[in-house]
Amino acid sequence: MFTRSRSYLVLFAGLAGVMGTAPWAMSQGVTGAGLKFGFVNSVEVLQGTDEGRQKVAEFQQWAEARQKELQQDKIELDRLREQFAAQERTLNPDTRTEMMRTIEDRDRRLRRKQEDSQLESESRNRQMLEQVGTKIQTIITEYAQQNGYSVIFLRNESQSYVDPSLDITKELVSIYNQRHPVASAQASSAPAQP
Repeated sequence: MFTRSRSYLVLFAGLAGVMGTAPWAMSQGVTGAGLKFGFVNSVEVLQGTDEGRQKVAEFQQWAEARQKELQQDKIELDRLREQFAAQERTLNPDTRTEMMRTIEDRDRRLRRKQEDSQLESESRNRQMLEQVGTKIQTIITEYAQQNGYSVIFLRNESQSYVDPSLDITKELVSIYNQRHPVASAQASSAPAQP
C-alpha cells in the first residue's frame, strides 16, 4: 500500500502543486527583452530543506508503522482463513457459520483500515506540502523581487534541457534553511556548552 517511491512521488507532485501550476521555474537567465528568469526544482526543494527532509522522514516512519500494522492484521486474517479451510469439513454448522462471520468481519475491518490509512496518508501529505509549500512560495516571491526576476518557473521532467545557471534551487534551499531551522538541525549546529 505504502511504498517509499510512491510516497515520494505523491509528495513531490503535491509540492509542485502547492508551489504553482507553471510547468517551469525560472532562474538567472535574461531574455532578449531584458526579462530575468529562473528555475526551481520542487523535488530538490523538498529533499534539500532540513524541514522537508524531516517531514518526509516523519511521514515515512508513520507509513512504515501503519504498513506493519496492516500486514499483521492481514497475517492474522490469513491464519484464520487457513484454520477454517483445514477444519471446515469437521465443524458443526453453527461453528462453521460463526467462523465464516468472524472471517468476513475481520476482512471488512481490514479493508476499512486500509481505506482509512490511505485517506490519512493523503491528508498528512497535503498538510506537509502546504506547510513547506507556503513557506517556499514566500521565499521565491521575495527572492524574485529582491534580485530582479521577472518570472520563476518550476522545473519538471517535461523540460528536456535547462541551463544550470538558471537554476536557483540551491539559493532558495539555503534561504529556507536559514529562515526555518529544524529543532534537530539547531541542536546539532549549536556549540557545546562547557
